[in-house]
Amino acid sequence: MKDETKQGLMKLLGITDGKVADDILAYAKKLSAPERKTNDFALAKALNERVTDIFDLVSSDKLDTKAINKSYVLMVNELKKIYARNTELSDIEISPIWKHFDIIEGAEYEISEYIHTWDNDSGQRHNAKVNKLCIISNKETPEYTPEIKELLVNANKSIADYRRQIDQQKRQKANDSRDWFISEYILTYTEDGTILINNVLKLKKTQAGSTATKLMEQAIKQPNTLFKPELGQTARNISTILSSLGFSGTLRTLFFPVVSTSKGIKFRTAISRATADTEHIDTAELDVRLEELGARTEINPVNIPF
Repeated sequence: MKDETKQGLMKLLGITDGKVADDILAYAKKLSAPERKTNDFALAKALNERVTDIFDLVSSDKLDTKAINKSYVLMVNELKKIYARNTELSDIEISPIWKHFDIIEGAEYEISEYIHTWDNDSGQRHNAKVNKLCIISNKETPEYTPEIKELLVNANKSIADYRRQIDQQKRQKANDSRDWFISEYILTYTEDGTILINNVLKLKKTQAGSTATKLMEQAIKQPNTLFKPELGQTARNISTILSSLGFSGTLRTLFFPVVSTSKGIKFRTAISRATADTEHIDTAELDVRLEELGARTEINPVNIPF
């Protein structure tokens, strides 16, 4: 009987590898009742937690919800299937948040009202009940099908992207409220290998004859020009060399806007505030660091009283 089932599965799915068919059958058996039920509880927990994360983010900040809404809708769709086949989940008295809102896009205002005006939670109490089922069934970590695993990977990415947008928006608001700003970012490279930003922030010093020294010396001589530096024999790529000197994140974007193994590098010794803004370079944290070190600042025109 087992061989007939295996052969039928291979024919149905077009599988030629018997081991693959055995793995699929083993997984299906593993998820048969009651194993499937306990896994469903763990899946519900994992999916509900992501749904709550999304709901919390959207209820507090209104940004473009298109990407995060897609993840929300797909997870809710899976949760509906899981709850439909498990009365232990569907009978929980406190409804999951997706029972009230099965979409995010277009419902941002209602979501904010639901949370802030009526003082509701975003699914935590229901999730606690689901977690209780997981604890009792002794299975809190689910086994994912490839489809649900991909769904959660995409959901985690959309959540991280949305949270990054919120953080950027907050930094921008903090920037706008300051009574000062950095008007220009200037890099100075001295003969002894010292790298200074705005004369106050010191990066790692290059050593005579090193690959980093060769890179910086060639970059200083060819500012604003795309070129391939000649570094001789080295196991490190250009990106790694720059990172070792302290050029990462904002500093990399400001002073080395192009870093490519095939094309080479483009180096800038000075970048104006206007250029940084035009290129959408987030300098908020760097500005604070430079100001604290004593860098020269300008008075923000929007804060000058008239």
